[in-house]
Amino acid sequence: MFKSGFVAIIGKPNVGKSTILNFLLGYDLAIISRKPETTRNNILGTLTTKEGQINFLDTPGIHTPHTLLGKYMVRQAQSALMEVDLILAVTDMKFEIDKDDKRMFELLQKEKKSMILLINKIDRVDKRLILPLIDECKSMDYFKEYIPISAKNGDNMDVLIPKMLQYLPEGPKHYPDDHLTDKPVRFLVGEFIRQQVLSLTHEEIPHSVAVCVEEIKKRPKKKLHYVQATIFVERDSQKAIIIGKNGQLLKEIGEAARKNIEEELQTKVYLDLWVKVYKNWRKDPRALNMLGYT
Repeated sequence: MFKSGFVAIIGKPNVGKSTILNFLLGYDLAIISRKPETTRNNILGTLTTKEGQINFLDTPGIHTPHTLLGKYMVRQAQSALMEVDLILAVTDMKFEIDKDDKRMFELLQKEKKSMILLINKIDRVDKRLILPLIDECKSMDYFKEYIPISAKNGDNMDVLIPKMLQYLPEGPKHYPDDHLTDKPVRFLVGEFIRQQVLSLTHEEIPHSVAVCVEEIKKRPKKKLHYVQATIFVERDSQKAIIIGKNGQLLKEIGEAARKNIEEELQTKVYLDLWVKVYKNWRKDPRALNMLGYT
């Protein structure tokens, strides 16, 4: 009996959705950062085992949007709910379920689909707090399963695949065994670059950054790929921060991103990075369209 279907990973920003996806796939497909609202697009990740094929949709965090980009991100998350057979709702370990969690749970309940609640980051709290929180969640009676986990440490993660397969329909594979994602190389390269910007900058910079990969071209004579990409920010002061003194920070971003790109492309890479200002791009429909947020 082979199971096959689609699973949405849904939750507020910064609860660990992408960490869960990467752990289950055994591959760092989605970029991870401590900054909220890191994930901006739905990202398909496929896991195929002898028992079944699970096609995950990692989604942007559900939040109250204040820009066109924010509205796009929330629409992405909501659209994923219509396409899946099972919903993995994710919250993080706190003393109680807050109003944002409850609002999200009520939104998910309207979908009338099987749901599993993952209570992530149990490594950060006293274990004695876990059972009372699970009991509080159970009192709402929204979910089929309530599973405390630590995606960072791997605690209790081994039970997730068998549990998900229980709720997926019987059927053939949607993708070949070696399929990982439907995202093109340009998208992955752009995300590698953005991840390094998130990692090496602070404060308002992460939310104001977008990456456009202009060109990926083989250069057989030099036995490498030439990659040209532009980092967009909203203000001149942000551009100065990313470039850094004497271009040092941009150099660090490029060197770190290049290593990830070379691993993905399995070849040497010359990464040509530029930084440009596009004022208020997060509120500009033309900019969002140009950057692929459509």
